[in-house]
Parts: sequence; structure tokens; C-alpha cells
Amino acid sequence: MKTKPLGAYGWLLLTMVLWGSAFPSSKFAVEHVPHEVAALFRFGGGAIVLLLITFFRRPQRTPPFKAIVGACVAGLVGVFGYNALFFWGVTMAPASDGGVIFPALTPVITALTLILGGRERARPTRIVGLVIGVCGAALFFVATTVHSGGGSGRLTGDAIFLVGAAVWSVYTLLNRKLVVGMDPVQAVTYSTVAGSLALAVMAAPQFGSVQWGELSGGFWVNAVHLAIGPTAVAYLLYVRGIRDVGASAASVMMFAVPLFSTLFSFAFLGESFTWAQAGAALLMLGGAFLAVVSGHRAAKAATTPQESDGEPAAAPEPATARGPGGSTAPQVREAVAPEVGTS
Repeated sequence: MKTKPLGAYGWLLLTMVLWGSAFPSSKFAVEHVPHEVAALFRFGGGAIVLLLITFFRRPQRTPPFKAIVGACVAGLVGVFGYNALFFWGVTMAPASDGGVIFPALTPVITALTLILGGRERARPTRIVGLVIGVCGAALFFVATTVHSGGGSGRLTGDAIFLVGAAVWSVYTLLNRKLVVGMDPVQAVTYSTVAGSLALAVMAAPQFGSVQWGELSGGFWVNAVHLAIGPTAVAYLLYVRGIRDVGASAASVMMFAVPLFSTLFSFAFLGESFTWAQAGAALLMLGGAFLAVVSGHRAAKAATTPQESDGEPAAAPEPATARGPGGSTAPQVREAVAPEVGTS
């Protein structure tokens, strides 16, 4: 009985490895082509793979038109908006910076928005985690400013990463309302296709500046990896992991992404942190972890059916899980769909 969850954690760990690899792989891509084209290669290729997977799966019921529109709108925000910023930021800042900022700050921004909007309770433990995360982010930017020696490129890139994390938080909140009544794989596919079409429009003017004949075999291998591994395969594995072990357990695994992204950035790009940046990054991740875990425990306690006057409590709303860069991926049920494309 325990082999299935154990195997599920293995697949989830592979998912985190794939998402961690996306940061240095994206950095490598933008060193060869404009960032608009690099984004299109990743998600356009991922959209093709997802369309093929959807085509060869068992026939699914046609989703409601409203759900299709919602998935497309979500894709415009989460795939197009977020990734336009991500690939722009990675042209100026190290991939390792993005690999820390996105997974750490997205859940912080999302939780702050929900609390300030009165949609979640401001529990003391969660507030402490959010404060730690925000302080860690401030220290990270100060350390980056000092380390850059007056150069504004890296700091600008990190600021773009911060805006991208905020955009992903908006997408997370929108996705809870927009994408309902859809099979999760269908929702991922519709969102990715819609976002990729918008990326294609943005990238089209840049095609003429690409030296197509000079692109190396390594570039194309990297492009295929980005499209298949971190984009198509990783999200499908994450959906499977949520189904097998639950959203809360899957979400905690997300905090392995910065570890893998930093290791890959060091191994393949020669990037590194200063001690000050590493300490600030640990503060960000520690605060985000505390906020996420305390939030899930509170949600679990609030949604546990209690008997009152002999009547069972109403069925709880599905829990949500943090996705790459802090997105939320609802548990796999017939009326929910996972988020797309955070790393």
C-alpha cells in the first residue's frame, strides 16, 4: 500500500529536477536568440507535445465553452505574461537569481494578497513566515546591489523577476475562478496553446535577427529539453503527484526547485551566490515554507468535517498546491485544473 505514494514522491522529485533545470536552460537559450524567440521555443514546443498527448489519450468529454475561454485567459496571463517577463529578466540577471526569487516570493505575494483581501485569515505563524520572506527579499536585493558594484543590469533583472512573481500570483488567483469543469490535462493544453500564440505574436518581429544557420546542435538539444522536460512532462507528472499524495504534500516538494536550479546554474553556467545572497535566499525560502505549511495546516483543520448536532459538516473545498514559482495547482478532481509554466 505504501509503494504507490513512495513512487509518487519519486515522480514529484523528478518534476522538481526538471523545473530546476528550466532556469539555466532558459539562460542558455537567451544567449543565442532574443528572449521573445526563446520563450516561444519553450512553450510553442510544449504546446505541440501537449496537443499530441491530448490527441492520443482516451477521448475526454468536451469541456464547457466558458471553461475553455477561462483556460485561454489564464494562459494569456500565466504563460504569456509571466514568461515574457521571465525570459526578459534572465537576459540581465543570473538564472540562479530567478530560481530563488520565483519559488520563494510567489507564495508570499499570493498569501499577502489573500490576507489583505480578507479571503484568508492572518494567523500569527503565517504572518511571521510572510515577514521573514519579505525581509529576506529585501536583503537579497540589497546584497545584489552591493555585489553588482554599481551595475544596474543584475538588479534590473531581479526586479523583473519580482514583477513576474507578482504576475504569476495574479494568474494563481484568477485560475481558481476561470478554469472549472475541465480535465486537468485539457486545461494545461488550452492554457499553453493560448499563451504560446501570444508569445508567437511577440516573437515574430525578432525572427529576422536570428542567425538560424549559426545555431549549434547544443542549442536545439536545449530547446527540445525545455519544450518536453520542464514544460510538458513536468506538469503532467505534477498532476499525477497531486492525485497520488495530495496537494499539500506535493506543494512542499516545490521548495526543492531552488536547490536544483542553483546546482544546475553552478554546474553548467558557472554562476554562484555571495554568502550574503545565500543567507538572504535562505530567509526567503524559510519564510515562504513557514507561510505555506502553516496555511495548509490551517486549511486542513478548517475543512475537516465536524459533526454538529448530529449533522455532518459541508464538504470542504479542494485544497491547492503551490506550483513552480509558487503557483497553486488544485487537487485533481473533475472541476479543477493545474497551473501552467512557472519555471
